[in-house]
Amino acid sequence: MTALVSIDTTAPVPTLLAASPLSVPSLAALQAAASSSLSTLLLPSAGLVPGVALLLAVSLLAVIARFGHSWTTWLYALAAAVPVAILAAGAVGVARPLLVDIVGLVVCPLVGAGGFVFDAGRYLFATR
Repeated sequence: MTALVSIDTTAPVPTLLAASPLSVPSLAALQAAASSSLSTLLLPSAGLVPGVALLLAVSLLAVIARFGHSWTTWLYALAAAVPVAILAAGAVGVARPLLVDIVGLVVCPLVGAGGFVFDAGRYLFATR
C-alpha cells in the first residue's frame, strides 16, 4: 500500500509548503476509479470524511446555539467548521499548501471539539 502524501524528511518545510494533494474527489474521478478493484474497496470512504466533518460542525453549532452562554463558546464551533471549509475549497479546486490541510483537518477539529468537551466537563463538575 502506498502513502497518499510522502513527506521528505530531509526537507520537511518545502514539502509542507508545497501544493496539497488532498481534495474531495469529483464525481468523474470516482466513476473512473470505480473500474479498479482496489478503489472500489475504498469508494465508500470517499464521503466519510466530508460527512463526519459536517456532522461535527452541525452538532457543535446546535449544542452551542441551544446552551451556549458566552461568545467564546462560538469559537469551538468555528474551529469545528474549518474542516468543512477546507474540504469545500478542495472540492472546487482551490490550491493550498499541505500545511493548511493538516492544520485545518487535524488541529482545528481537535482544538474545537476537545476544548468544547473540556469546557463543558469543567462546567458540569463545577455545578455539582
